[in-house]
Formats: sequence, structure tokens, C-alpha cells
Amino acid sequence: MTTESFIKELCRKAGIPFDGVFERGRKEGWLEAGDEVFKDSPLTRKNAARICHMYLLKVMKVKDLDMSGAAKLKDLYDCRVCADHIAQVYLRGIMDAKNIKRDGEFLWFDLNGEDDDTYNSKVIDRLLLVHVGDHVHQDMGNP
Repeated sequence: MTTESFIKELCRKAGIPFDGVFERGRKEGWLEAGDEVFKDSPLTRKNAARICHMYLLKVMKVKDLDMSGAAKLKDLYDCRVCADHIAQVYLRGIMDAKNIKRDGEFLWFDLNGEDDDTYNSKVIDRLLLVHVGDHVHQDMGNP
């Protein structure tokens, strides 16, 4: 899935117009210029996390959680700029980690990895299930 197709799917499911979304999204603070410049590039997991997290903050007005619970992700700080984005979507169960160790636990977010269209569509569905106010789902699937 490309960055553009992810954003287009988010707009469709959220009921917002796709036309002009890159400029509007930058003004609202949930998209970056790079999203438009590299719109045909494959969507990495860290960019999906950033778009989702900023959409939560700027459009849905959902406050950040304490990110300490995401410290179990071994690659959380491999991209320090991305760490909060990754932590927020992981803690809310919007995006999963991968256990890459057969015996025991070694949770890996896989920042530069790519997910298939079906998974990315589910990410958008989970994102849009988060509610504002007293009913914020702090944990929609991750301990």
C-alpha cells in the first residue's frame, strides 16, 4: 500500500473528502509535506504510526497515553522521532508488535517494515474506534 492509498482509505472510512487532503492535513497538523512528495512510496509501519497518531491528536482530539508501557518494544527508540507515534498506536491496539523470538518474548515493531493492504485497512478501522473523553480505550488489545 502506498502512502497516498492509506490516506485515501482513511478519508473514505472517516467520511472526509480526499480532494485537497494533503494541504488540509498539513494545515491541521496530521500530515507532512513528505506524505505528498512521497505519496507513491510504499507505506512503512513508522509512517502509518505517525499518520494515525497525529490524526488521533489533531482531528480526533485524543490525548496521549503514558508511553512507558511500550518500552517492551525492542526497537521503540531506533527512531527517536517516531517513538511516541509508535508507542501511542501500540498501546491503543491500533498496530501490533511482532514477537520474533521462538522461545520467549522479543517484541519488535518493525519500523521500516510494510504491511499488506488488509492489515492497513484494519489499522484504520481500529484507529476510528478510539473514542474521546472518559471512554478512551487505553488498551484495545495489548497488555
